[in-house]
Formats: sequence, C-alpha cells, structure tokens
Amino acid sequence: MDDGAPSAQLSLDVSFSRSFSGARARAVLREHLGADPGFDLADEAFTAMVALMLLPPAATAEEKSLALRLGRQIEAARWQRRYRFFLGANGFPADTDCTGLAVGALYEHGLLTPADLTAHVADLLHAAAPADSVPRPYGDDDALRARVFMVYWEDGLEPHALRRGRKHDPVACANALYTAQLSDLHAASESAAAVVSTSTRYLAEHLESGRYLDGTRYYPSPDAFLYALSRLCARFPSSAQVYSAPLRRALQEHEEANSSPRNGGEPGPLALAFRTLAADNLGLTAGQDQRHALLAQTQQSDGSWPASPYYRMGRFPVYFGSPYLTTAFALAALRTRQTLEAAAPHSFSGRTAAPTG
Repeated sequence: MDDGAPSAQLSLDVSFSRSFSGARARAVLREHLGADPGFDLADEAFTAMVALMLLPPAATAEEKSLALRLGRQIEAARWQRRYRFFLGANGFPADTDCTGLAVGALYEHGLLTPADLTAHVADLLHAAAPADSVPRPYGDDDALRARVFMVYWEDGLEPHALRRGRKHDPVACANALYTAQLSDLHAASESAAAVVSTSTRYLAEHLESGRYLDGTRYYPSPDAFLYALSRLCARFPSSAQVYSAPLRRALQEHEEANSSPRNGGEPGPLALAFRTLAADNLGLTAGQDQRHALLAQTQQSDGSWPASPYYRMGRFPVYFGSPYLTTAFALAALRTRQTLEAAAPHSFSGRTAAPTG
C-alpha cells in the first residue's frame, strides 16, 4: 500500500517458508485444514497500528506525513469508538487489542484529542468481563476473570459482526490496559479503577505463573508478552511498581534458557527485537550491545528483516507476519534510548514504518 503499511502475509508454518495473502487465506484454509473461518480475510489495518505505535513522536515533516498516512489507514478500520483488525466489513468484529493499539498510538501522535481519548476509553472499559462472570460452556470460551478486559465486546452493538466468544488474551489485555491508563477515567470512576486494578493483577499473575512461556491464544511468542508488559512499565510508574522486578527476572531467565544450544541457539530477529525493546523499557543496559549486534547481523541485503510469526489466528494455525512488521520492530529496537543519545535526530526519520520488502 503506497499510502501506509502493507498488509501482513499469512503462513501455515512458523518459518514462513510459504506464505500467502489475506485474499487467498480462506481458500487455503479450506484446502489444507478442511476448515472455513466463516469470513474473508481482507486487507488488514493491524500492521499500520503497530507501525504507528513504534514510530517515535514526529519531529520532522517526513515523520509527521508518515504518521498522518498511517492514521488515515487506521481510521479506515474504525467502527464508532472501536477498531477492527481488517479493513472493510467482512463480519469480523472490532476487538480490544486493535482498539487499544490504535487509540493509544493515535493519541500519542496527537491525532486524537483528550476528549476523543476519554470517549474511546469509556467504550473500551465496557469490554471488561462482568463483575459476576463465570466460565461459559460454549465455543472457545475460557474461564473468565471478572473486570478483566476481554478480547471482544459482548454488547452486540456492532452490526453484522460475527460472534467470537468470551475470552481473554494477556497481550491484548496489556495493550488495552496501556490505553485505558492514558486517560484519567480510572482516577475519576470506581468502576474504571476496578477494571484497571483487576487487569493489572491478571497480567502480574500470568507473568509470575510462567504461563507466558506457552505464548497466548493470539501471540505465539513469549517475548511478545514480555514486550507488551514492558511498555506499561516504561509509561506508567504504577505499572512499573508492580511488574518491573518480576519482569526483569523473567526476561533474564527466558533469554538464558532460549539462547542455549539445546534450544536452537540465538532467537530469531523478531524475538530479539522484542527482548531489546523490553530491556530498554526496563532501563536495562547489560547485554544491549550484544543484542544490537545480533539484530544487525540478521538484516537482509535489501535492508529488511525476514518475516516471523507475530500474530496467530486464534484456533487455526495461521500466522500473520511480514518483512515489514519484523523490520518495524527491528528498527525500533536499534533506535532505543542508548542509541538515540549517540545518533543524529534525523537518523531514523520515517524508517520504522517504511521498511523495504
């Protein structure tokens, strides 16, 4: 897409040895899995949301133009105060993960007013599981946690939206929690404060239990969760007070275990970018030079980094990723606090959201 971020590629294997477009996805699933997802996987806006989130605050005309282009692409996926993964109305509903990412990125780039933020967050809070939640027997439902952000709204307001079932995802919850805390609603409303505090505890329990090592329903990499949690630490002192110590331990232990020869050696570039960003968000300098060097070594001749599975399609083993997404994270990781101090202000102008490949 000339004006924004290109849609992710899809693959049935984590190596992305063979990939296909969203336009072909439904036919591929029917052929290889004998299953029909029930909707067409059109072009998506999720990549643009991630790219805008990773883009530093616009300082140059080029960066401002890029942020505006990504913002327009994201807005094309909006339904009222909610954001969908896919562009176009294909029946797939808006979700709290996309809404959290989109609203937070738009606001932090000055593309939403404080009043807009408050309105979006008020609606986002309605996606928390009810106070009297109990596990439900239908579909893919998990055991619900009262007052914790669910992935989907259950109010049935979005027209022609397919029902996806009640469920949580820790990475989606972290992204929703980030944006919820950008507003002052949780300081002014007891119900909002309850959602923020309960979701905070839910994420802390997920981290300290070690369940993050299995990935989540929608994010297969444990490093994606560690990174999402580190964003909260970097932005909100109250989150840092809860997560910083156990997150530092988890990052160190996971890196040591995952980098051993028995586990295949060094991680792939996307996981490495997550770790580098998480360490930077936590103020950790030890090992960063090595991570930067390893990440630079995996850059391809055209300047991009290879596709890796960032997102998974729920119950189907279908992975979303692209050189663009990996490159966006890799460039952000190489543009961490330490490197910015030594770099000229324009060194990474526009590059995060404009990788090649």
